[in-house]
Amino acid sequence: MTIALQPIHDDRYRHVADRLVYRRHDEEDSGADKDDPVSQVAQALSGVIYEGEGGHPLGERELFIELPQEWLVRTELLPTPPWQIIIGLPETLDMTPEVAASLAEIKDAGYRLAVHEPALEKDAIKALVDLVVVDVAEGLEGLDLETLKAAGYCLMAEGITDHQRLTACQEAGFSWFNGRYLGDPGFHATRPRTRHGNRAAQLRLVNELYREDADLQKLHDLLIQMPALHMAILRRAGSSFYARGNKPPTELKRALSMLGLLEIRRLVMTLSLASELPSSRLTVRLALIRAFMCQKLAAPFSGIDPEDAFTTGLFSLMDTLLEEDQEAMLEQVSLAEPIRVALQRREGPLGALLSLCEEHEHQLAERPPEHGADRLQACYLQALAETDSLMSLA
Repeated sequence: MTIALQPIHDDRYRHVADRLVYRRHDEEDSGADKDDPVSQVAQALSGVIYEGEGGHPLGERELFIELPQEWLVRTELLPTPPWQIIIGLPETLDMTPEVAASLAEIKDAGYRLAVHEPALEKDAIKALVDLVVVDVAEGLEGLDLETLKAAGYCLMAEGITDHQRLTACQEAGFSWFNGRYLGDPGFHATRPRTRHGNRAAQLRLVNELYREDADLQKLHDLLIQMPALHMAILRRAGSSFYARGNKPPTELKRALSMLGLLEIRRLVMTLSLASELPSSRLTVRLALIRAFMCQKLAAPFSGIDPEDAFTTGLFSLMDTLLEEDQEAMLEQVSLAEPIRVALQRREGPLGALLSLCEEHEHQLAERPPEHGADRLQACYLQALAETDSLMSLA
């Protein structure tokens, strides 16, 4: 799948919003989700909101996303914050009692709704809509724009092909303008969806997420085994909406506390529907062993935070887990400088601990240790025990 953000401008040429558009690759047409609008929208949303594909941070701009009927009745999956999201309704919307109830709930939550101008013929939609999209590709003749403006709708013109048409729309009272004349969308491919997931852990995670007494520690212990979700949660917690000018979190527990249960559900379920889930169980196990070993080695040293040591060990294999270049991965998460230096150059106290762990792993691969009671081997055995205990949860 490829995704893009089409710029939307106001009448002063300011870039105020982006319209999310996506296309499927021809070779994907034989996939199980070929005709699954829920999965397709999940992939597009995960790329822009949760995984930051294509380098398109929204910042303070609004996001215009047209959702199929199947998504409108799953209000728990709607992206946040509501004030930043404009939901486009499908022209073929079937206003069933279930859909009507969902749209009322969506409006109450603070989302705005948009429709293409022909859909306003349905009386049930008129009272819900905030923005009307008008196709002006064939000109403005025959359009009753005064009635639309009198009803209080914000008007967005699409299909603008030249400056003359743009000027005519401005003079006619349009507030927003979307069209190739103003800017073409730049399409970017989403990540390949070929990772093998730990299905048992995923099911346990979903079950824990929807318990009335969901336990943050249990969520942490499951999510730390899922690199794609782990990284997505750190990115989301570091976004402008959640970080609010504060230092982005680098530790999973803090990120979970910042996001809260409802946002974690949205993120996990959206990425699950998009099939953007973790890598092989074996590599996850190796990463956790290394992380716990770094943590144990750091314990006697007052100048080294054991949690920083754990993060260093875990992120030393995160590029392998996510099949990403390490430098590209580090640009996406705001890690503390000592952790970054340790990962990139194996320097500083954390770099020394990481090097010790890597050297010990190499020795274990070559031959069993001759002295089972030495400090390194003791920390390794403790890390092994904690990893096996943690992964047995799944």
